[in-house]
Amino acid sequence: MTRPTRPPHDGQTNNSKTFRDALCNLSNSGPVDLNTDAGTPFTAEAHVAQGGNHPGQDCIRITRDGAPRAYIYECCWGHVTNCSGTYIDVYSPIV
Repeated sequence: MTRPTRPPHDGQTNNSKTFRDALCNLSNSGPVDLNTDAGTPFTAEAHVAQGGNHPGQDCIRITRDGAPRAYIYECCWGHVTNCSGTYIDVYSPIV
């Protein structure tokens, strides 16, 4: 099932950690293999953006099968979608 397109920073989601706590945990542990609530595997890791609208900013990079799927910046934390309108609500509460 395809989810409908939504604008950047749309909606709200409950994350048990702050962005800084999640980023710190990933910085200390290195990449972590996790699963969404639906069972889809993904990897989360601390990252520094190289380009786009946030060059040089800390973010959480989400990959699946080695390919980037989403970048989560502090301004995106707590939203259903990130700055690009990519759904992050399936990842951020788990990270």
